[in-house]
Amino acid sequence: MSKEFIEAKYNSNSLDVAVRQYKQLSYFLQSQVSEDVREDYYEKYVDRGFYSDDIFLNWVKSIFKTTNFLSFAKYYRNPNPSSKLINTRIKEPLSRVFFSEDSYFNYVVNDRYIEFPKELDDNFEERLFDAVLFRYNDVIVHDLFESNTPYREFVSIKNVVSIKMDREKISKIAYTASIDVDGEEIVGYAYIDSEKYCFFKKNEDTPIKKAYHDLGFCPATFVVDSSFANDPIVKESTFSYLKGDFEEYCFLKTLQRMVDANGTLPITVKIKTNENSNQYDDFDNRGGEPMSIDQMGSQVSKEARSTSGSGTGSILQAGTVVETPPVEDADGNIDTTFNKNFLVFHYAPVEALEFLDKRIKSVERDIILSCIGDFSEGTSQGSKSDTEIKSSDIVSKQDKLRFLSNTLSSSRSLSDKVMLSLANGKDNVKVDVFYGSDFFLETQDKLYEMFANSPNAIERKNLLIRLSQRRNMFNKEKSKREVLLYKLMPYTSDKDFELAVDKLRVSEVNFEYQSRFSYWISKFESTYGNIVIFYDNLKDAKESEKIISIDNSINILITSNTNFNNNITDGKETSS
Repeated sequence: MSKEFIEAKYNSNSLDVAVRQYKQLSYFLQSQVSEDVREDYYEKYVDRGFYSDDIFLNWVKSIFKTTNFLSFAKYYRNPNPSSKLINTRIKEPLSRVFFSEDSYFNYVVNDRYIEFPKELDDNFEERLFDAVLFRYNDVIVHDLFESNTPYREFVSIKNVVSIKMDREKISKIAYTASIDVDGEEIVGYAYIDSEKYCFFKKNEDTPIKKAYHDLGFCPATFVVDSSFANDPIVKESTFSYLKGDFEEYCFLKTLQRMVDANGTLPITVKIKTNENSNQYDDFDNRGGEPMSIDQMGSQVSKEARSTSGSGTGSILQAGTVVETPPVEDADGNIDTTFNKNFLVFHYAPVEALEFLDKRIKSVERDIILSCIGDFSEGTSQGSKSDTEIKSSDIVSKQDKLRFLSNTLSSSRSLSDKVMLSLANGKDNVKVDVFYGSDFFLETQDKLYEMFANSPNAIERKNLLIRLSQRRNMFNKEKSKREVLLYKLMPYTSDKDFELAVDKLRVSEVNFEYQSRFSYWISKFESTYGNIVIFYDNLKDAKESEKIISIDNSINILITSNTNFNNNITDGKETSS
């Protein structure tokens, strides 16, 4: 049945739609490198219905006259403007999803909690993030090496030839692939269902490889859960509804490039004389226009050399010199009025330039707002200071990151569970992954203000932890250490400590502990080693038990190195 499934091409219409959407979006998200081409390359396609397979230039050609299209095509370069915008202004702010305060990764294998199972590859998180943004319709396929080690790979939707769904989950899938057999690469089709893996060589009916699994479900999952247009095979991208904006942005940015290059070069009108000098013909006809085809390493067509300095044959090209015959009156005398304007220079209207720039900024703002919820993120122009960031901005950014967090959490939870199930059996595995919902969007000033106004010690400790996590959100190791130290510190603030002292609720040991906290942490580490590693090595204990264990060890160090006793009931804050 597996071979018949491949040949039947189940859900081919949906696959075609998914591939078409993927290609259209990918064009604007991950641009190709520009190729050097001759101008006649563009001219060949002017008379055709399409410009090769370039969907964007096909569209531009449909709305432009031939001469305008040829000029536009010269100035349109890759990487295109939208891909630059996505990768420099949007991708990095979205990566903040990995620095949530309340994220967690819980793995239980054979009734034992494991912080990070060895079966999981360390770089999957980064690969998954890129896939969610740029290859959202990919399929994650899970399998076992012969050494019984699980692995996973991303299969492009372009390679899927047949697929069946059971509600929102894949029940069967076949895709083009290749395998190595005795040093020879064999090209064919991989088939996976709820029982087995098969590989078929092209044009053969019998699988050359077959392996079984006991999962009871197909070990292939989509990168993204959410569907587009109610089709479970066609997935929704973060950018699915922005294709029109990307088109306009690339179009306007290319026009701006044309204007910027040509705007400083006027169209010159002068009186034509009888002087016939070809001294500068070669110079005028080769690259008079900045960033012309000549200057890009290509050649200007023969027909394009009919106008001095144009490089395109267009009489309205910036940098063109237009010669007009002298105006004579009835007596054959030169019109002196025209003679006063022997040379006339025509520049692009300032109003048009300003409108173009304003429109580009408007489209750019709409794209960024739609993706990350805040235009100021990642830009110095129009950026906001800490005090200027509004609650509405934070809420909007939180919403975008939470949506991304849910997508990543769902995909990784399912993928990690399949990986661990392949290695340990599906009944012996529990996975709970959550990338969080709180992403340190408040400013440090705001958090300090909240700390000062907090009603109790518990809130103050939570805010201190939050401050540390925000300050070190790009340094997880440092953040982990500081959070641990805050949890160990007997009193959150001087205010709490002084209040306890005034009420005689602080033992001598805790007074020493609080007042020389850094010293005793150093003393602990000189005795037991790095405090974070010590904490991590208490693998089977709960967090509260780990904190108490370290705390007791520090108290023993204090009492053994001083003459203090600890017979006063203290009001030390504890964390669970």
